[in-house]
Amino acid sequence: MDLRTTARTLAVPPAAAALLAVLAGCGSSPDPAPAPASSPAPASAVSATSAPASPSVPDREPHTLVLNATGEGKLTQITYTLDGKTQQTGAVTLPWRQSLTVAADGKPHQWTLEISYAGGTKGNVDMFAIVDGKEGVHTAAAAAGSPGSHISGSTSVGGTVPG
Repeated sequence: MDLRTTARTLAVPPAAAALLAVLAGCGSSPDPAPAPASSPAPASAVSATSAPASPSVPDREPHTLVLNATGEGKLTQITYTLDGKTQQTGAVTLPWRQSLTVAADGKPHQWTLEISYAGGTKGNVDMFAIVDGKEGVHTAAAAAGSPGSHISGSTSVGGTVPG
């Protein structure tokens, strides 16, 4: 059956019939358009060594925990703990600051800061933590004695940093 006859029998509009006649006269289907030069090769043609590296997930950045003690007076000792590892200082004059790195491992990390003081007749100490630049836990201790007396004691603050 001739394609032109089929087009007329099926009541194809004249413009479509003309197109069908042109296509029938070609004798073959049109060639597909050539692939642009920048197209990647088919998956079967790509070797394992030339495959692009898969995008990596960026590592989480560790957190910065900064422990602070400010105020007036002399401290006889500062003790700070992160994840059960304790560090102590001797006597210090305020202000005092210690920066610690906390792993970004998805686990909670416990910390404490304890100060001890003795001697003098008055003093006040603010203790606070800053995690990644944002102030978190804050506490204050103040002590005053009568003239000639000496005060002593300790106070602490603590918290958790999510890894």
